[in-house]
Amino acid sequence: MGRNPDDIRLYISGYRSTYYISFSVYLLSSSVTGFFKPNISTMVGELYKEGDSRRDAGFSLFYAGINLGAFLGGYVCVAIGKGYMLNDVIAEAHRWNIAFGLAAVGMLVSLINFYFTERHLGPIGLQPGHPQAIVKTKALPKWAEYLVYIGTLGAIPLIQLMVSKTQYTDYFMYTIGPLTLLYLFYEMTKVSKEERHKLIAALVFILFSIIFWGIYEQSGGSLSIFAAKNLNDTLLGGLLHMDPNGVNNSGGALFIIALAPLFGILWIWLSKRKLEPNTIIKFGLGFIFLGLGYYVLFSTRFFAVEGIASLDIFTLALLVITFGELCLSPIGLSIMTKLSPVKLQGIMMGMWFLASAYGQYVAGLIGANMAEAKEGSSLVEQLLVYTESYKDLGLYSLIAGLVLIVISPWIKKLMHGVN
Repeated sequence: MGRNPDDIRLYISGYRSTYYISFSVYLLSSSVTGFFKPNISTMVGELYKEGDSRRDAGFSLFYAGINLGAFLGGYVCVAIGKGYMLNDVIAEAHRWNIAFGLAAVGMLVSLINFYFTERHLGPIGLQPGHPQAIVKTKALPKWAEYLVYIGTLGAIPLIQLMVSKTQYTDYFMYTIGPLTLLYLFYEMTKVSKEERHKLIAALVFILFSIIFWGIYEQSGGSLSIFAAKNLNDTLLGGLLHMDPNGVNNSGGALFIIALAPLFGILWIWLSKRKLEPNTIIKFGLGFIFLGLGYYVLFSTRFFAVEGIASLDIFTLALLVITFGELCLSPIGLSIMTKLSPVKLQGIMMGMWFLASAYGQYVAGLIGANMAEAKEGSSLVEQLLVYTESYKDLGLYSLIAGLVLIVISPWIKKLMHGVN
């Protein structure tokens, strides 16, 4: 029996609100790490001299370290929260408290590690104005520095408002992007023509990354629902039984941890033989692998029994998508440091992460459009709705990759010899 049209609209609205809340929580967490993410990525870039062919490989290894936390948070914390791990030790009422609390423990361990190893960084990461800092500039007045900290803390309630009233998320996204672009264009007026061309090339990569993340970031929405409703819990032909959403949350991170060092070695090996593809081709390959991964997700419909698909094939799709991520995400971090003037590297890295936020936003809109299944529809019907959408996403990704490769001569000209 079908649902009343008003009820259907309410259902879709609720589904979209779930995406917006997830996105707003992403923004809230980003406000906490906003001082960290762009700066630590810029510091990695400063480890390598200009023209050093090992930079992409270094960022690939750095990316593996990032995803170690993603794996632990995505599977271990969820497993503790759901009672799959340590259920005899942790009372049910406290499982999620401890699971979320472990994030703070992980950050504390990282901070302690950074404190005892920062002496190996030399001048890298020193505050602007420090006599030994790489970028020679005047020190920021203390009042201005404190104003930045106070302003950041003041932004947290505004982001919490977006969590409680998701329509404000739209207002934020319609505002922050144009303002950031206007500021970048202002900074472009103060650099040389060659540097301006490089910044335009960096902006092209940023815009394409929004498309990539918009397609990729279904793991927190539609893929979670697909995993919960339409996947079995057996891996490797039944040798393992695992929570499908645990695999969805952490499978990609585990693959990155395993494969990122190998990709780094591959880039160095190809570079020594003058065969390493440039950044544009790597980005194009990222989109192509992403598209192929979504076609593998589409193929789950051919191996399903009564609407329940194979977790093995789903995991294979995550592996293929991970190939795409490794061709784009760490390479994107690397190219931001290559194309940006030293004084603008932090800003451009911030724009790169802002692009991932826009990708999350676009992913929410895409996922909401997948929620139009009728009430009472069978698992088979739901499977067909989702996999058909994944096929479309795969096609869009392939088209984006081909477009990027086609315009690569123009982008390469803007890069002025940067690989």
